Amino acid sequence: MADRTIDKREQIIKTAMQLFAVKGSSSTSMQDIAELCGISKGSLYLAFKSKEELEHSIFIYCYRMIRDPLIREEQENNRSPREKLRNQTEILLNHVYELREFLQRQIQELAGKGQTDIPKWLRKSNGILLSWFKSKLEILYGPEILPYTGDLSLVAHGMIHSYLRVIFQLDSPVSIARMADHLLDLMDILVSGLLAGSSQPLISPAVLASWMEEHEENLRRNPLQLIKEMRAIVSAAADLEPEQLEDALESLTILDGELLDPHPRRAIIQGMLSNLEIHSALEKHLQELKKLIKSFGSNPCTLS
Repeated sequence: MADRTIDKREQIIKTAMQLFAVKGSSSTSMQDIAELCGISKGSLYLAFKSKEELEHSIFIYCYRMIRDPLIREEQENNRSPREKLRNQTEILLNHVYELREFLQRQIQELAGKGQTDIPKWLRKSNGILLSWFKSKLEILYGPEILPYTGDLSLVAHGMIHSYLRVIFQLDSPVSIARMADHLLDLMDILVSGLLAGSSQPLISPAVLASWMEEHEENLRRNPLQLIKEMRAIVSAAADLEPEQLEDALESLTILDGELLDPHPRRAIIQGMLSNLEIHSALEKHLQELKKLIKSFGSNPCTLS
């Protein structure tokens, strides 16, 4: 029954995205969505209480659509850090390209309404991305590049936006794979020049530290950060059999996905938490995670 409910919700989300891409969300009614789904309007409201809830679920769906393969690539053991970053860049660009019609329409609608504010949950994810990018730089180029983390993040962010502008043109002569290679090649050139020179970073270490500190409390309070730490603990455990390690990592991945869903399934969350209770090394993190999930209520990963 639960699987059928999830399938139904996903069908509604995909149908709404098709309509939003063509008509825009403001010109699409819940009745339009219900008719294209082949269900009654009442059934639609059983799945989503309001159009606002449906729209929020769509953005979470798009986010997970991109995030999940990025995580899978990060967990690959047979690729170098550079290969992972290059592949993750290609994954990101490919999925945004798949969503281009929907995203373009949403951008046009927001611009037409004069709305320029970035959603709060997305704005606060910037701290997580910055931490991730900083760790990537240190692995690839060594700790001496860290003072330039802010500068390099600006360049990488700007280049990805530029690539997106190119691939949104249907007759783009440049492949996405080539763009991913180009970004890494460009980063190599920039890093080499920065390390060879003596220029001061535009974004100073003090400014960068203030940015990181601004998001530090959110990272500590976020259940997803705890899951990341638990994954590292499990992966480093020497006393686990391969099957136990695989089961623990799978439970953490499922838990991670559920907590990002706007309507997480309590039974699944409780089941995954129970699976992890056998690992004594996780006891402290597990208790903290349970408290966080309880305190966040029905939407445990709201970035408040």
